Amino acid sequence: MSVVFRQKMNIDFERLNEDIRLFPQVHPVTPDMKITHKGVSRLVMLDRYTFKDTEKITLTTGDFVVLTIKEDPKFPARGLGTILEIDWEQKKAKVLVEEEFRGVLDDPEEASTGVILKSLDVIEKPLELFYEQIAKRVATGLAAVEETEEKRLEWTEKFYQELVSLNFIPAGRVLYGAGANTDVTYFNCYVMPFVADSREGISDHRKQVMEIMSRGGGVGTNGSTLRPRNTLARGVNGKSSGSVSWLDDIAKLTHLVEQGGSR
Repeated sequence: MSVVFRQKMNIDFERLNEDIRLFPQVHPVTPDMKITHKGVSRLVMLDRYTFKDTEKITLTTGDFVVLTIKEDPKFPARGLGTILEIDWEQKKAKVLVEEEFRGVLDDPEEASTGVILKSLDVIEKPLELFYEQIAKRVATGLAAVEETEEKRLEWTEKFYQELVSLNFIPAGRVLYGAGANTDVTYFNCYVMPFVADSREGISDHRKQVMEIMSRGGGVGTNGSTLRPRNTLARGVNGKSSGSVSWLDDIAKLTHLVEQGGSR
């Protein structure tokens, strides 16, 4: 296990493994695990790809967490920290932010001490702190299609060895979803079929976009099939608002969908 990482974060791995027992998808931390990544790569791994206790049933003082440390409408900032105190009645927690993420804090005292008060809504507890845990979950999930237990064990090990050696790194949606027993997509991005130039066509397209986005997929829309602005809409004897307006509507829709809380 990464001794430097353990000392720096002061994580109680024995307690973490007790918490992990409640989540059969997650593999416990073992002494041989050491891959934590560094800097932005570490933050992305913990924020985007790890399995989390989303309902916070195990969250307690001393826990290592991922959180929004700056809630800017356009440029929110995520960071890592440790829970110092929880007020369950007010649904807030004091968090000690890791030093490398304090630069975005506007309040001088917060930037100096690293202690911030945040809503529990923007705080998440990752249960997978090592890449090996993710690799084991993903390998188990990918091998689950095999028909016999013998084959599942065989391919779990084969997949795991390729993943943990970094010979092969799947797309982010696979890292996040495989083996997690959730209904998220395994595809990062979708290029949608053309949008039928009608109210029904646009409505059907929006429904598909919403479904894909809610499962964590990114969506690309080609709006060239929609009629230009001021074109006659014969059925209602009116004029079209144009393809750009409809594409803007779809763009706003993608911001409303939380993408399973993972992107």
